This record gives sequence, C-alpha cells and structure tokens, in this order.
Amino acid sequence: MKKYIIAALVILAVVAASGCTWQGTNGSGNVVNQSKNVSGFNQVSVDGAGTVIITQGDKESLTVEAEDNIMQYITTNVSNNVLNIRITNPVVPTKPIKYYLTVKDLNSISYSGGGKIQSNGLNTNSLTININGAGEGSLSNLNVKALKIIISGAGKLTMSGTANNQDISISGAGEYNAGDLTSKIATITISGAGRGTVKVSNSLNAVVNGAGQISYIGNPQVTKQLNGAGSIKQVTG
Repeated sequence: MKKYIIAALVILAVVAASGCTWQGTNGSGNVVNQSKNVSGFNQVSVDGAGTVIITQGDKESLTVEAEDNIMQYITTNVSNNVLNIRITNPVVPTKPIKYYLTVKDLNSISYSGGGKIQSNGLNTNSLTININGAGEGSLSNLNVKALKIIISGAGKLTMSGTANNQDISISGAGEYNAGDLTSKIATITISGAGRGTVKVSNSLNAVVNGAGQISYIGNPQVTKQLNGAGSIKQVTG
C-alpha cells in the first residue's frame, strides 16, 4: 500500500509543478445504490476500482453502490455473453465502490486494476479467473470441474472448496493461496517472484522460472522444473 501512496504523491507533485489541474472527480461522501439492467451473460470483465460481490441465483442482477457524483462514471453493458463494468473517468472515492452481482452461471472473471472479487458457494463446470494488476480475490466453497487462474502483476487470490483440475499461471509477484481447495490434478507455473500453494491428490506439474515459490499439500505424483533461485516443496496442510 505504501508504494501506491508514494506513487500517488509523486504524480500529484508532478501535476502541481507543471501547473496542470486535476481533471478527475473526488467522491462526495454521499453513498447511493443503483440497480442495473443486466442479463444473458456468463462472463464478467471489470476495469477499475471496487469490490465485486458475487452470488449465484435463479435471476441475474447487478446493484452498484458508490458515491453519487461517481456513479455517473460507472458504465455497464453486456456484449457477446460478457458483462462489462467500467469506470470511465479518473475518480478518487472516499467510500468503497461495491458491485453486488447475482449470476446464474459464471465461466470467466477478468479484473484489471486494484479492486477485489468475493464469492461464496459458486458452482460451475469451468471457471477462468484473470487478475491483471494489484487486484485481490477471495472465492470460498467453490465447486468447479476445471479451474484456470492467470495472475499478472501483484494480484492475490485465495480459494477454498473443490476443483477436479486446476491450471495456474503467475507472472510477477502475485500470490495464489489454495491450500483449502482440494483438487486431483494441478499445473502451476510461476515466472518471477510469485508464490503459490495448491492441494493435490493425483498429479502435479510444477514449474518455477525465477525466484518463485510453489508449495503443495498432499502426495501427488510430481513433475518439477526449476529454473533459478525458486523452490518447489511439499508442506503439511
């Protein structure tokens, strides 16, 4: 967090020194809720700050919670089965932005920025989660057959539940904490200084390029490839 504060201060100092004026919107502090008309999607793409709170139900819905003068810059649309959520103008919220999303089925979540994803009890055949940036995710009691995870940057993802097989790719300093996610087959590749923990029963393919760390729980058949100063080790659950 400290590095983002320092970076923001540097940007503000540069703007002040150059005589430029801030063109964004500072939150008013007055939080409102707005329902969005959304349907016909099984994928979600979010660009910008905010926390997406996902539940599963019989009817799709989305309620946005944000400050009144920021709400106008939050856009949503469904295209090719993808629900797109965007913040179209620079904003500095003083209160958290939250997206309360109900899905019938969900096969893909893509998140760019510093936001968060939360869910509890999601049940689906296949799920791909793509975090680009410093985003965070927490998916509890997940039930999925095929799980694919892509973390680019400093993102962090925590998982629990069951997955028949999982395929994880981490580039940068990301973290994948899935010691409470039971799986039969797992493939995990880390390039950089990332860290990943998986729980596997049958087979594990583990690759580290750089200083990354892979920890695994269970007694699977393990195929290892270690290039650099990283580590691949068994731990107790």
